[in-house]
Amino acid sequence: MPQLNPEFFVSQLFWLVVTFSFLFVFLWRVSLPRIGNVLEKRERKITEDLTAAKELQAEASQIQEEIEKQLKQARTDASEMIKSSSIALQDKAQTELKKLDKELETKIDESAKAIDKSKSESVSQIQDQIHQITKLTLSKVASFNVSDDEIKKAISNSERSIN
Repeated sequence: MPQLNPEFFVSQLFWLVVTFSFLFVFLWRVSLPRIGNVLEKRERKITEDLTAAKELQAEASQIQEEIEKQLKQARTDASEMIKSSSIALQDKAQTELKKLDKELETKIDESAKAIDKSKSESVSQIQDQIHQITKLTLSKVASFNVSDDEIKKAISNSERSIN
């Protein structure tokens, strides 16, 4: 094997040094700076993204707090509206009930008056009927005539004793 032959060691060492030197210079001047730039760009991008994410998170939490405040205010407003509507409806119902009570009282009073009037008319008609029946009965049973005033007195006396 020629690589292991000692007479070729010097030339092998020379080419080894040249090749490694070229490779070292190429990596040092060309490849490693590009790789370093890419790594720096990635690190800068990650840092910017993290900063932007923190800012967005802070903004999102601020928006969430504002939304919660608005929801709380909306709930409070709705509750107040419900209370005021309820009170207004209760007041309206009370007013309507009072109005209906007055109407019912008026109708009851009118009905009571109508009943009293009807009762007095009926009593008057009954008294007239009793008066005529009494007069007719007395004229048929007895042969003498009794005056209307005497019959009315007798009927009123009998009514007092019954009541």
